[in-house]
Amino acid sequence: MTMIRSFVALACVAATAAAQPLPSVKEITERMQRRYEMVDDARAEFTQTIKLGYANVEQSFEGSLAFKKPNRYRLESEHQTVVTDGVTVWAYAPANRQVIVDRYKEQRNSVSPEEFLLSLPTSYYATVVGREALDGGSAAVLKLLPKDDRSFIRSVRLWVLETSSEVRRIQIMDQNETETLYRISSIRLNTNVSDATFQFSAPSGTEVVDLR
Repeated sequence: MTMIRSFVALACVAATAAAQPLPSVKEITERMQRRYEMVDDARAEFTQTIKLGYANVEQSFEGSLAFKKPNRYRLESEHQTVVTDGVTVWAYAPANRQVIVDRYKEQRNSVSPEEFLLSLPTSYYATVVGREALDGGSAAVLKLLPKDDRSFIRSVRLWVLETSSEVRRIQIMDQNETETLYRISSIRLNTNVSDATFQFSAPSGTEVVDLR
């Protein structure tokens, strides 16, 4: 019965949303920008699914993200941890017991968690391509194409809840036909994330490759 009620609820959401006109990119951008301006830090939980374009292989991982303005984030999953304090970047692969250390660089068309979670990056052309019913409500689906033809990213899709302007899914397709899908299960805003979150100490026995 619970499954049936959930299905009926989603169907009702979809039917109601279908009767409403799709919001424009301008409307979505302005709502997300207002929300972004009120956020100092955030924590999110997600499931990451990777489909390799050159092989019929699919992998899924649980992960978490913490970020704080400006340019600080910590992205963790079972296969990789990426941390930056806005000056240094640490990329740790536990399977290889190796951490690569480099200077933080703001790169055009890079995949920034902060950009895609809370705002629409200006380095992409955006169009609204549809609407879908998610567990959190009706979501507008946006397609983003990089303005730079040399970008390694081919396209991005965002699912943005229309009631709260929360991004609940992020799909990234790269030039190798590898698809990465993030399903955001929860997001908490302004929880006073500690600055220590954005530092990284390599575990004992880890090889450190310093590129600075």
